[in-house]
Amino acid sequence: MAESLFAQLKKIGIDEELAHQVSASLDPDYNASKKDVLIMQEAIMQVQLKSESSYNTLRAEISDARSEVTDVRSEVADVRNDVAGVRSEVGAMHRQYWITFGGLITTILSVFGINWYFH
Repeated sequence: MAESLFAQLKKIGIDEELAHQVSASLDPDYNASKKDVLIMQEAIMQVQLKSESSYNTLRAEISDARSEVTDVRSEVADVRNDVAGVRSEVGAMHRQYWITFGGLITTILSVFGINWYFH
């Protein structure tokens, strides 16, 4: 049991010397002392420190991801503005086409009408 406890303590991130001391302190044939309580507190503090460190790392990664999302959102807004500009240009060209086409048809009809009248 002591070896598996030692391995488990190493697995959660407690350094080897402290893991060995904790494992020895938890031996049923061993009488605990104040020093053993301090050893257990140190082990608990190491686990808390490692958890806090991983939490801070995760928090920094989330913050970086949020800033990247903000950058992407601003780029998407820029693209939408560009698309809106292109749409307005296409709409203007479309109107200009119909006005030109209407003028051409009007000219053809008026020439045809004048020729028909004077012929």
